[in-house]
Amino acid sequence: MYYNLIKTPAIIKTGNQVLRNIDDLLRQAHLYYPAKILVTQSNLYEIYRDELTANSFERVIFCKGGDIAETTSLIKEIRETDALIVAFGGGSILDLVKYSASKSDLPYITVPSTLSNDAIYSCVARLTQNGRKKSLGVQPPTGIIVDLDVIRKSPEELILAGVGDLITNLSAIQDWKLAYKNINEPINELAFMLAKEAALGVYNYTYGDIYSDDFLMDLTNGLISSGLSMIISGNTRGTSGSEHMISHAIDEYFPEKSSIHGLQAAWAFHLIEKKIRNNTAFFNKLNNFYETIGLSQTINKHIPWSEKEFNDLIPYAMKIRPRYTIFNTIL
Repeated sequence: MYYNLIKTPAIIKTGNQVLRNIDDLLRQAHLYYPAKILVTQSNLYEIYRDELTANSFERVIFCKGGDIAETTSLIKEIRETDALIVAFGGGSILDLVKYSASKSDLPYITVPSTLSNDAIYSCVARLTQNGRKKSLGVQPPTGIIVDLDVIRKSPEELILAGVGDLITNLSAIQDWKLAYKNINEPINELAFMLAKEAALGVYNYTYGDIYSDDFLMDLTNGLISSGLSMIISGNTRGTSGSEHMISHAIDEYFPEKSSIHGLQAAWAFHLIEKKIRNNTAFFNKLNNFYETIGLSQTINKHIPWSEKEFNDLIPYAMKIRPRYTIFNTIL
């Protein structure tokens, strides 16, 4: 019998007040390194200085995050070391470290300061190059440590963006099934299952729950499961479909109107269900969830696009990648 070899995290720890215990958590997981280097933003370091300095870091490197130009200096600083890179911050810092550590062939762990997308555990980094966001393949992290007390201090629109990024798996898997039906594209059923179950894990929560331990644990686990889905399938099929193509098209062609990725993808998913897929029962359930969890209100506040403009974005979305989706059936 043959099995796939899959890289899974050596440590996953989610809990309260764990930021100050990174050293102990690594030791308990039998992960030993000659040194650790912390990469974070200076303002974030000042906020959590007490917790971070309770751990031993050989060096602290401050970065802005988000731009591929910054990886040149970071790679230069870490390349000749034999250290574990600890990325503490939002998606911009995590993606910067993911790319730089992968290029340097160094292990790294992600310690998110918010849960705005699946950057905490994925094989893709989104970095800006010449003013436009690009998707870059990377090695997944050795581990993920999530301090819920830290996450609770992040803005609610970032947490809801994480919900948006996760719930759109339910759009991506519909596109995957459609591609299987219409062009015989194979489906990795384990990756499909993980992507679907990850999204369903947040479906029964309301706006009043979003800072609770149970919700944040399920959101964390869902984002990690989404990342694992990508790693198993070797692509983003289960987590990125027509809705993500709309979001990436906005970033690529209309950066001046770009907003938070998870909210853009959630906005696109909602309109794809309303205007194209025509499954009234599912749309009503999805619409109710958006209202109940607070996504509708947050999207209205942060997404500058109208429903009328959505159709104009579809041709741009189809230029993003040669992926068969619901858009192929209407153009």
